[in-house]
Amino acid sequence: MNEAPAGLEERLRRLEDNEEIRSLWHRYLLLFDRGGAHGEIAEMFTEDAVFETHGADGPDRVLRGRASIDRDFLRVVSPPRPENDGRVYSGHQGTLCEIVIERDSARLLGRFFEMTGRGPGRLLAVGGTHALDLRREPGGWRVAGLVMQLTFCAQFDTVEPRTAFLGKPPAE
Repeated sequence: MNEAPAGLEERLRRLEDNEEIRSLWHRYLLLFDRGGAHGEIAEMFTEDAVFETHGADGPDRVLRGRASIDRDFLRVVSPPRPENDGRVYSGHQGTLCEIVIERDSARLLGRFFEMTGRGPGRLLAVGGTHALDLRREPGGWRVAGLVMQLTFCAQFDTVEPRTAFLGKPPAE
């Protein structure tokens, strides 16, 4: 009889961890859509995190440490926005493939698709995979490593200039 409660506690902990990790990844995607959330996104990473991108329009890159990830990636792709700017700058869709948890470390594999504005009348569609290595720290799970592999990229030119923001421009 003593084993059942411990087994239940372990199962409950695994379910809670799974949900926290899933929520972390989806929050990461949604904050990019809001734009200007680089500070909030950076806090999702450990101090010594490693971020890799492969298949982007530039060379593959590896960034080491939260400060470098914030400065050299997040602030570039999600720069500060004007106050009260309610426009949507991108739209992410994430499909979770797998979460594997081993005590205080975990791995999430997921696929993503994003539409983002690239200036007046231009939209960029990208897709690929995210492989996140996570570590349990005080306060919850954080990303210790993220490998983003772009497998699809296409630019669309449109006749509607506001599509650069994927939403209605602010009321004038």
